[in-house]
Amino acid sequence: MLLKNVIAMSLVFISGILFPACDQNREEKVAERYRDMVKSSTGKMVSVDEVKEMLKKLENEKSVKSDEIDQTMNLLKAKYDYKIFPPEELQGKMIFTFIIQDYLLKDDRNVFFIGQLDDITNDEGKLTIHLFSQLQLSDWQGRKKAHFHLSCPPESIESIINNPPEEPRMYTGFRKQYFVICKINDLYKATTYSHFNSDNEKTGPEIFVDVPNEYQIDGELVEIITYPK
Repeated sequence: MLLKNVIAMSLVFISGILFPACDQNREEKVAERYRDMVKSSTGKMVSVDEVKEMLKKLENEKSVKSDEIDQTMNLLKAKYDYKIFPPEELQGKMIFTFIIQDYLLKDDRNVFFIGQLDDITNDEGKLTIHLFSQLQLSDWQGRKKAHFHLSCPPESIESIINNPPEEPRMYTGFRKQYFVICKINDLYKATTYSHFNSDNEKTGPEIFVDVPNEYQIDGELVEIITYPK
């Protein structure tokens, strides 16, 4: 019994030393990546300590100013090495489902997109945040879109629940509300449609339809940050 207690205490002590050291090492590498990205793209030099402060501020505030958009995207790129959605190479072209599936599911890299909040649901204690994303960046009306459904712990969206965005008085097209980092598990096209009356009652049978430019994407939320107004 004494030996077991000693072993358990030793493991706790070692964990207390190793995990903070791992976090510090990861933060250092992220800061170095960002420094190198800035130097490569602009020729400017920024210190690792400065980058750490920027990351800490982003982590604490979860919001950015309008003149910090590029900086925020680069910080997130250094932190998560994301791939961007929608893919830049598909802009202005007809998008095929299998190409989007291959792009999102061929590896386990994080995905970055700019999203508009649709809803937050709670299914037996499991929260899911639902967001729209543009498929064509030139389509400001949001006619072609992807619908993300991302499971998430309560603390990751607590600020959104406590302070939801304002509901527009009229349709304004796609609204940039959040920087989103996520993991993707599945993608499929919306294929059913139902009629409802003004009391939200179903008025007819479910109709199978083809909606080639609206995709349902399931995944997990990694980080979400408010987009500047």
